[in-house]
Amino acid sequence: MSGKLALSAVPLLLAQATLARAGDEAAPPDYPETTAPEGARSEKKTASYGAPAQDTGGGVAYFPPPVDGPAMRLPEAPTFIFADNSFAIANDLTALPYIAGTARNYRLALAGGWRWRRLMLDAQLPFHLTTINVTSILNQEPFTEDKNQTKPSLGDLTLGAVLTGRVTDGPELIGGLGVRGRFPTHTTRFSFHLRDGTIADFVVPYYFHIEPTLILGGAIGPFTYVINQGAIVMLGPDADFDTEHITVPTIYMYDAHYAVGFAPSPFVGASVEVTTTFQLNHVAGLDFEKFNDIRAVWLAPALQFHFDDLRIDAIARIGLTRGQELFGVIEYVGTHSLTLRVTRTFN
Repeated sequence: MSGKLALSAVPLLLAQATLARAGDEAAPPDYPETTAPEGARSEKKTASYGAPAQDTGGGVAYFPPPVDGPAMRLPEAPTFIFADNSFAIANDLTALPYIAGTARNYRLALAGGWRWRRLMLDAQLPFHLTTINVTSILNQEPFTEDKNQTKPSLGDLTLGAVLTGRVTDGPELIGGLGVRGRFPTHTTRFSFHLRDGTIADFVVPYYFHIEPTLILGGAIGPFTYVINQGAIVMLGPDADFDTEHITVPTIYMYDAHYAVGFAPSPFVGASVEVTTTFQLNHVAGLDFEKFNDIRAVWLAPALQFHFDDLRIDAIARIGLTRGQELFGVIEYVGTHSLTLRVTRTFN
């Protein structure tokens, strides 16, 4: 009888084993992090301006901070707002018609960007406090009271859009397109007494900028890199200064940015950017005689500090060529500058 009981237990054991196998197949697999669904992986590896790009055990990666001159476009960034305070110097104003001297400029800029999927929309508006030291105006020595002037002003509004996508599954290679417009909303104006007893108001020549660019970048461990290859088209209507009519030419520039960053820890990082801006066309007229064959080059080392969703950047921009001295006046960023920026990100 015990043999019959043993034989009758075999179907029961087989049924239990079948049910156990069926239960294992029905249960969801326990994926390790390295084989998680694509959505989870991409969230962990999102390279961004203010948030870690990738935790590698030895550090994280952050993209270098853009700085005006003009500013580079990043391949990937979260929604953000920032405020920065900068100080810039220009030791030669002769790129402007009918005026010579030096300038110092304090700037407060407010900016924000909104990210929707692969699209980033951004805007920036600066406020200036500019001091000029003039040695010549309309080929005349200025009156003593006009030589040193300080004026507050609204700066130029910039609006931009960036559309990028990942070329690889991870953040190693990201590419896309960007376009930005700079609108001449500035209110910079200086008044000068002339020898004939009249007063002339000098307004910095204003331009509407169109800035398309190709964007390439990515994160490899704690390192990031960004490359921009684009153009700057500067358009502007004519202007008048006293009895002089200023014919503002259209200027075409080739603009390139190369930046690398390194973050040894989640709290601190460093980066360096090199930018070259070369003039593509020749402009006629004595008013803009110096503004030809521009070869502007500047270097921007930076340090960054991260506190959860807050980021602090300290950026130095150093002009390396005579062309940057001239182009920096037209861009209203000077030859050299120091910038302190506080950013709040929303991931």
